[in-house]
Amino acid sequence: MKIAIVGTRGIPAKYGGFETFAEELAVRLLQKDIIVEVFCDKDSYESNSYKNVDLVFSEYTKTGNSIKYYNDCITKAALTNDAVIICGTGGALFLLKKYFKRKKTIYITNSDGIEYKRSKWPLWGRVIIKATEILSVLISNYIIADSKGIKQYLLKQYKFLSPLKIRQIEYGAKIVESYDESLLTKYNLNKDEYYLVVSRLEPENNVDTILEGFKKTNLNKSLIVVGNLLTTEYVKYLKTFESDKIRFIGGIYDKTELATLRYFCKAHCHGHSVGGTNPSLLEALGCGNIVLAHDNIFNREVTSDRMFYFTNENDVSDMLKRIESLTSDEALKLKDFSKNRILDYYNWERITNEYASFLHEIFKK
Repeated sequence: MKIAIVGTRGIPAKYGGFETFAEELAVRLLQKDIIVEVFCDKDSYESNSYKNVDLVFSEYTKTGNSIKYYNDCITKAALTNDAVIICGTGGALFLLKKYFKRKKTIYITNSDGIEYKRSKWPLWGRVIIKATEILSVLISNYIIADSKGIKQYLLKQYKFLSPLKIRQIEYGAKIVESYDESLLTKYNLNKDEYYLVVSRLEPENNVDTILEGFKKTNLNKSLIVVGNLLTTEYVKYLKTFESDKIRFIGGIYDKTELATLRYFCKAHCHGHSVGGTNPSLLEALGCGNIVLAHDNIFNREVTSDRMFYFTNENDVSDMLKRIESLTSDEALKLKDFSKNRILDYYNWERITNEYASFLHEIFKK
């Protein structure tokens, strides 16, 4: 069996969640005698392979021209692979080609979150993204839902969709073991003396609600916001909260440095509201973080209803006070729960076994 993974910028992962997904899954599937090739951005990487995974380079880049990128990758992948796993719904239009090809390639779309609800897209962009979601549901042979919540959403939105066409396979993470407490001095921080937000600074991630709630508490601690400081109206608004206690430190791409900030924070504040199984939340659990999360089906699913949740700034304020009042034993139990959630369920070994089982199953039909 030979499969391709398309729709990411490539591996090894340098960017976001889908790149990490492609890397972790591809390397592990090889160990299960499934041949894998990953399609990459033009000129993004120096080698034609990574840990024995073949890398195939597009003539285009995903950020430069995503339409041509998806078309190029899917067209080439379909020629030589039994199945193509497409990350995101952006390649849906090009799946129409399957009706004009003799080769019976199986197309599997990992739909990700509810992308058209992200406020960063203009109205016309949301319409296009919603259309690609519809096409992917109609044309893909199978859809991967990365959470129970996403599966429920798809079945509710598309009444015609057979549950047999959807496979629920989550995203994975690792227990973080590489961190360096001395790095905290770079930001003038001390262990357990700050709360942390790691997020794209966009409205659906509710960073403003977290900041408003934190400001109300008057805690003698800092709130550190990690995220790209783009020149958007929303970021400009967020920056009005900046003070000696609320600090924006931009994006951090060094894995050890980011893991260190996560590992030693008092709690991780997670405002994402339109995704499924969110990689940033899993990474926080992998660091043994106590979590204060936006109250939605996705975050409750990942944290198994064991953490703290908010819908508005008053909730944030109240929950922060509750976190502050935890005894050492209570805090330790929550931190242990976080790590065990990764060890027991959201780990790449289980996720890979699910994909391998799924692939073998569909090729037996």
